[in-house]
Order: sequence, then C-alpha cells, then structure tokens
Amino acid sequence: MLSGDQIRVMELLPSGDEGPAAPLRCHVHIVSLSSNPDYEAVSYVWGVPDGKTSIEVSGRSFGISSNLDALLRRLRYTNRKRQIWADQICIDQNNLSEKTTQVKMMGDIYSKCRQCLIWMGEIPESVPQSGVEDAIHLLEFMATPDDVNVPEFLSTRDKFIKVFEVLYLIHPHGNTWWSRIWTVQEVILPERKTILWGPKVLSWELLSQAMHTWTTQYMPSLMDILLDEDFQEMNALSANIVWINYGRNSDLPSILVTKWRNRKATDMRDKVFGLLGLVPDHVDLEYTGRRTCESSVAEVFSSLTLDAILSTDSLQPLVLNPRLEDDIATEGISRWAMDLKGFPKRDADTFYRDWAHDHYNACNGRALDRAFLRSTVEAHAGSTRVLGVSGVMVDTVQIISPQRSTAPESDARISENLRAWYKLAASRQPGGVSAATRPEFDEQFCRLVVADILEPRDEDDPESQSRMPNAEDLENAWRFVEEGIQGPGELWIKESHMPSQLCNQIFFVTASGMMGMGPWDTLPGDEVWVFDGGNYPFTIRPRHERGSKGEFDFVGCCYIQGIMFGEWFQKQEELSTQRIYIY
Repeated sequence: MLSGDQIRVMELLPSGDEGPAAPLRCHVHIVSLSSNPDYEAVSYVWGVPDGKTSIEVSGRSFGISSNLDALLRRLRYTNRKRQIWADQICIDQNNLSEKTTQVKMMGDIYSKCRQCLIWMGEIPESVPQSGVEDAIHLLEFMATPDDVNVPEFLSTRDKFIKVFEVLYLIHPHGNTWWSRIWTVQEVILPERKTILWGPKVLSWELLSQAMHTWTTQYMPSLMDILLDEDFQEMNALSANIVWINYGRNSDLPSILVTKWRNRKATDMRDKVFGLLGLVPDHVDLEYTGRRTCESSVAEVFSSLTLDAILSTDSLQPLVLNPRLEDDIATEGISRWAMDLKGFPKRDADTFYRDWAHDHYNACNGRALDRAFLRSTVEAHAGSTRVLGVSGVMVDTVQIISPQRSTAPESDARISENLRAWYKLAASRQPGGVSAATRPEFDEQFCRLVVADILEPRDEDDPESQSRMPNAEDLENAWRFVEEGIQGPGELWIKESHMPSQLCNQIFFVTASGMMGMGPWDTLPGDEVWVFDGGNYPFTIRPRHERGSKGEFDFVGCCYIQGIMFGEWFQKQEELSTQRIYIY
C-alpha cells in the first residue's frame, strides 16, 4: 500500500543477449517524492487493451496496452536498467482509493521527473526513411532558417506536401496524443521533454523553436509556396505548442478547463482530474478536493465550477458557455455547472466573453455572496448540485425574435437579422418610437450591436485601448444595420468584434422594452437578474413545481442594453436583494 507522497517506480530491465524480441521485464519499488527520486515519466495514449501484450513484473505476468508495450520496447536499454514511471504499471488501476490519491499527485509526479518521454507512436512501414528525414529537416530549417540550407523539397508545393504528410503523423490533427486530456499536464509540467517517434528522438525545443520562427519571422522559401489550408495546419500546430509552453501556473480553473475543453477522456472525471496539476498554487480547490474517482461526473464538474467561482470571487465561470444543450448534457448535471463533456452545439465566443467580462460591471461592484454559496452546499449535505446566489430581478423576457444569429454568416444575412431585431424592438417600446425618441432608440440599438465597448485594434500596441463606441462608430454600425455595408477600416465589424457579440445569440425584448441577447433556448417568461459578483446579467427560469419558490433553472449569461455598466443600481433609489437557488 502507498501512503503519504509515495509512488511506485518501475525498473525496466535490459533486453540483454535476447535482443529487441526479448519479453519485457521489470521490478517495481516504492519511493517518496520528497526524497527526489530519479525517474523518467512517460506520456502516451493508452489505446484499447487487447490482451495480447504483457510485461513481467517481478516474475508475474501483467497485461498492458500494445501502445505502452511498443513504447517500453523503444525505451529499454540493452545492458542497463532504466527507471520509468508509467501509470498503467505504477498505479493499481483496480484500487479506486489509491487511484484517487495518485491521480491528485500527478502534477507532482510529472513536475519532479528527470524528463518526460512523449510517445508519438511507431512510424508506419509505408513511410520511407527518406520521408521521415525530410520531415525532421523541415523542422530544423524552420527552427533556424538562417543556419540551415533551404531544403530542396521547398522548390515546389507538391514536394512540400509529400513531406508535410509525413510530419502530419505527429501533428495535432494527425496524432491522437494531442487530443487526450491527460497529456496536457504531462507535457506542460516537466522541465525537460523529449519526443519519441518510432526510433527517432526529437527535442521539444526543436518543435518549439520551429513554431516560434513560424509566428515571428517571414520565411519566403517556405511561405511563398503555401496555400491557405497549409497555413491553417501550421497555425494549428503552433497554437498547441504556444498553449503548452505558456501553460504552467498561468490560468485560473475556469479558463484552464475551458482552454482544454476539446480534449478527450475515456472517463469524463479526468476532464478535471487530468488538469489539477496546472491549477496555480494559490487557488484553493476546496470542493474539487472532496471528489474521488467514485464521485459522479456531474458532481466533479459542479465542484470544480464552485471552486472556480470562489477563486475569481465572481460569477465569471458562468459566462464561459458552461451549459450543454439538454440532449447532449452530462447526466444529472446542474445547468449552471461547467459541463466539460464537450462544447455546446450553439457555442458563443467564449474567449470574447471572458474579455468582455472584465470590462462590464452589471452588478455595480457588489461582492459575491460567498457565505450564502457555501451555506447552500452545507445545507444540501455537501452536495454541489445547487448554487446559492444573491441579486436583484431586473425584468422578464416578453418576446424573442424568430431570426437568430448563427456563425459564420455573411454580412448580408447579419444585416438582415439586425433589421428584423430592430423592427421587433421598436414595436415593443412602451408608447412606441416617435420622431423625437428615434435617435436615442437607434443609438441604443447600435450600442447593443457592438456590445457598447470596442476591443483594441492592435493588442500588441499599448496605445491601443478598449473604448466605448463614439459617434462615428455608431454611425458606421447603423450603416451596416441598414445596408450591410462596411466602410474603410471597419475591421471590428467583420473580423472579430461584431461576430463575437452576435455569435449564436437570440434577440429578445423584455416586458419594459429593454433589448437583450442570450442563449438560443431563451424563452418568454425567463427572468433577467443581476447577481452579486456578476459582471454580466443572467437569464434564469422559474421552477413551477410545488414548493419551488425562490428556485430557478439556469439559462445563461445575457447582454441587456443599458445595464451592463451598473446603470440598474445607479438609477434605482432602493433595490431589494434576494437570495435564490439555481439548479
């Protein structure tokens, strides 16, 4: 049995005179991480166990996956032992208590290893040796283009494509290592990492430097022969490398799990457990820490969401499209919890939302009711199914537009939808829209279209700041609404800002005539609230079961024109704060 900070390390025995075909053999011993043991950790895709491969552990046969079998055969020395940490062998997978403890230690296990050995798999026999050498040559050239001769295969795109098809074997779109959740922290945490690709050994630094050059330096011999789809594939590799290289102790839990939400896991609990080693040291995972490998997936996800809320001291995690549609959602999950099973079918622009969250202040600086959140958990016997929040009700959704904004869409289609929204909103204004009130109404609608705040045009320019839209911006937005025409320099409309604000949103008008946008499944009768600690407003749906007063189902964050900067609190003399429960 393991205790404290103990782990198992396997001593992989040499093949000796038997050669590569020799059976795999090892001894396993227990060490304490605090004693700084010397070992190498492996990162690989488990694959499906087929019962055909095994390793002899201290004289007893132990079944392992064929992918681990292939990796260990590549790692095994001829005449000396090798100290390896591999989860299949070093964790008792049938002991859930041990598995829970060891899973939570994975961050330390990979942080303290001498190096991480990343297994990209064997090279198919159909790939010629020359093709592999050319693929590596391409990386070497990209890493140091001024020091390496221009490869001959860059003379034409056809020749380049043949080489890139080989490189694709270790590309995020061509190798499943990049798609698994566990490999994220396994590659981020170690100080040193080495890529094993069949018999080839590549340093992680080679890949990193190649992608750094790709993003910072113009290489005419390469870039002049590429088409758009080639750039997209290179950019995909570059993005993964950058996220990994800058992924250590940099993200709060809500952004961390959102960033890697597309990674796959056989056990959905691993979408949380597989990233725990990357959570900054100062973040207290109080509720997640209570969960085990026997906890339900729904409980693990909701616990992480509560910890994320407490770590940001705000409702920012609820802004990041946490909820999946009912037909694809995790079984039994609370609608407010971050459902990391996948992405919504109608996904809003998550990272735009995160950016905008820091600029809005719908709650007018009112602090998150941490005490009520915690007492709600304890009142439900430690379950994190119910979210206790305090806030004020603003209004009720009265009518929704049948025209919905999807992504991507043409300018003409977006403009057509906006005109339909405008017409609906105008028809629902108390007293109508007169000649005297139309200029103000038009301005408010245009502010909604551009989210009432504009992103900096150049993120790398410190002089370029986020700002409120001015008269010229609003005039340009109105021209787009009316005609679908963009003027010179209006990149904020097409390339990022307007599509990000409108992406997969439904337009609605409240009972008092307020204009808003929210999730596609928003319904008439949903209530608009501003919660303490919420920079965005939210829509929630009253529960109509007997005895459900003060209980609501979560719908999502929304945008309501005219209250995003705390105006609701500033213009009301007295507001009654309520404590409610959200499911």
